[in-house]
Amino acid sequence: MDFTFSPWLVWFLAGIAVMLAELAIPGFVIIFFGLGSWGASVVAFFSPDSYSAQVAVFVIVSVVSLMTLRKVAMRVFTGRSEGTGLETEDSGNVPVGTRITLDQDLEAGRIGRVRFRGTMWDAVSEDRIPAGSDAEITGVDKANRSCLKMKAAPRV
Repeated sequence: MDFTFSPWLVWFLAGIAVMLAELAIPGFVIIFFGLGSWGASVVAFFSPDSYSAQVAVFVIVSVVSLMTLRKVAMRVFTGRSEGTGLETEDSGNVPVGTRITLDQDLEAGRIGRVRFRGTMWDAVSEDRIPAGSDAEITGVDKANRSCLKMKAAPRV
């Protein structure tokens, strides 16, 4: 038996894989590469031998959709969070002062993972914060905009 996939199917399945990967990686960026894959899939369906056209459409659709749809989609899909609502210039749309309960230990100076707004984020703290403790968001790491800066929350 000869198992060969048509180019349009490969592009289509790659698009699905990339879009599913968006669920695991915060930032709302790679989903647009999935859209680019689907655009290339359409070109491959009608012209399976024009690989350069497929790649060109992939790049164009990915970049154009990223530049035009990301801000709109972020407003639609980013929910409101419970917290003080205080935001600083370097925190983007992350409310400084929001308290969250950690699912796992956050080691001092090492990047860990925390659940915030229903998804997993990278997080870093100057002090160790044990799992089950409350932590407070103090900002966003300037070098990695998807990494929250945390500190142990004072007991209430």
